[in-house]
Amino acid sequence: MDPTSLQTAPLAALRTPPSTPQRKRHLELDRDQRIEIYTLSHRAGWTPRTVARHLNISVPQVYYSINHRFTPQKKKYCGRKSIINTPHRARLVEFVTSSKRTRRLRFIDVAFELGWDVSESAIRRALAKEGYHRRVARKKPPISETNRLLRLAWAIEHENWTREQWNTILWTDETWVTSGKHTKTWVTRRAGEEYDPDCIEEREPRKNGWMFWGCFSGGLGKGPCLFWEKEWGTISSETYRAHTVPLIHGWTTLHPELQLIQDGASGHSARLTREDLEERGIQMVFWPPFSPDLNPIETVWDWMKDWIDVQYQGKKLNYNQLRKAVRDAWDAVPADFLSQLIDDMPKRCKAVIRADGKHTPY
Repeated sequence: MDPTSLQTAPLAALRTPPSTPQRKRHLELDRDQRIEIYTLSHRAGWTPRTVARHLNISVPQVYYSINHRFTPQKKKYCGRKSIINTPHRARLVEFVTSSKRTRRLRFIDVAFELGWDVSESAIRRALAKEGYHRRVARKKPPISETNRLLRLAWAIEHENWTREQWNTILWTDETWVTSGKHTKTWVTRRAGEEYDPDCIEEREPRKNGWMFWGCFSGGLGKGPCLFWEKEWGTISSETYRAHTVPLIHGWTTLHPELQLIQDGASGHSARLTREDLEERGIQMVFWPPFSPDLNPIETVWDWMKDWIDVQYQGKKLNYNQLRKAVRDAWDAVPADFLSQLIDDMPKRCKAVIRADGKHTPY
């Protein structure tokens, strides 16, 4: 053996850098997944670890998604083909969307019920390719089959109403207004600072509040309004007839073309209330149950609460201050805003028709 080789072999080995072990690469998160992470963290208030467990991803991925903007996707990595192919994905989508129960199943339970020996992440990736992701369920009032048909029939009947016809409707409702923030509070913080005193919104055990009733029409704008005084107690048929019905009667007497719409709250829909309204000659329009999305005055309440937020910056108000704020907000509602709400009524009807009487974005 060449002596030189004996001397140089160990040196050559030393000069060769050791190979770096390949780290397991995390799957690239798509834009929808990062939006979901952002929503769970910022809107639902989940911790990064809770989000990571829920979505079956790493904690660093959660932190990265929280702290970086949603950018265009990188090119997909070259790797193995999907475990769940296209025909199986069609079966998966068919199963998941088949009922209210299956839409709520965890991904691992979906695999179990289908009898597939695949991981939770495989189910998640397969559904993502078909455009399906886990999202927080929207909260909406319940709609039975009977009410769905009533909503659909009402929307079809009124879909092609003219502006002149809509102008004759007197929209009425109550709303509960409290002091403090109406919307969620946003703070600027880093991950892990969620419990910093400067980043916490303290919850009041019981907020001051007023029940406020109001009405408006497309032809006349705002009508009379009413604060429900504390000594009146709850809104029952008796108290509603004593305090609110006379206001409606006075306004419709001045403007006999108006037709009353009110929701199905017990004080509104009680037999004695209906009889009182009929005896006063007040024309009533049938209203489908659980249909706040068809009543534009709900949007007026949101506008007023937003206005109070802006004017008072979430300041805590006593009863007298809050009462003044609510009345000022009502007075500040612009006439053209109310007019636009009436112009949009055909759109609301069309939305209910497209939804086949079910929930709409309104």
